[in-house]
Order: sequence, then C-alpha cells, then structure tokens
Amino acid sequence: MSDGVDRTAEQFPESEIVPVELKFRKILLATDGSAPAVKATKIAVALAKEVGAELTAVFVRTGEDALLYPEERLADEVLMGVHPSEAGLELARKFAEVNGVKCKTEILRGGVAPQIVKYAERENFDLIILGDTGRTGLARLAMGSVAEAVVKASSVPVMVIKK
Repeated sequence: MSDGVDRTAEQFPESEIVPVELKFRKILLATDGSAPAVKATKIAVALAKEVGAELTAVFVRTGEDALLYPEERLADEVLMGVHPSEAGLELARKFAEVNGVKCKTEILRGGVAPQIVKYAERENFDLIILGDTGRTGLARLAMGSVAEAVVKASSVPVMVIKK
C-alpha cells in the first residue's frame, strides 16, 4: 500500500549503484547580458570545456504580447521597448573562443521562457544554463521569473546560477 511518499532512495537497488559521469554533449545558455547571465556564461563555457560539449547561447527578443507564462512578468521599462542586451551573445562567443569551446549563437522571438524551453527540447539539448535574475531586475524569492518558468516547464535539466 502506497503512502504517497517518494521512497526512491530507500528502495534503490544496490546493483544500480555504479560509477557515473557527465554526458552533456549539447549545452544551451540563455543570456540577456545581465550580471547573473555573465556568471552563467562563464560556468556554461567552463562546463562545456570540461566535458567536451558544444555550447549554444540564445537571447530571446520579446514583447508584451509574447508572454505566455505567468512567471514572466516584465518591468515597465521592458514593456516600453527597452529590451535586455544581445551583447551577452557576443560575450558568450568570446569566452567560448578563448576556451576552445565550439559555440553558436541564436536570437529567438517570443515569450522568453517558452522559447528557451521549446528550443532546448526541439534541438535535443542535454542541459539549460541561465542566471537567476535578468536585466529586468525581477526576483521572486530565490529565483527570477524567467528562470522559475524554465525550471517548471522544461523536460531538459536546468542549472540556475545565483547572482
């Protein structure tokens, strides 16, 4: 009879406890050029370098009409047309180049979190890395609204980098 408690660790078979390794082949970095995104960039490049993965950095251009997830509440400055910076893409490319990591960049359009999640799933990424808060200054307790929405919606593992 089930008591509704997840007992995976208690019931984990000894035969399945084996050496493990990171097998990330494709890492997706979502960046808006903010300080947390730059920190996420450095970690994404370092991880890609360490495991021999390819890196793709994306920036999502959005507008008020593209917001699909309730966690994506944008500041007034963004809604008035002052968008986060695409400079994060160029910075990611430069960090990757200096570190010998293959990196491509993409600009997506639409709601930020949905576009990140859809792109990651469609292109079969192994990991999404992003900063916890972006240039809009939004924060919801411990995590930014976009980061929270990506974590909730993604079937791809997500690494959120604290600022």
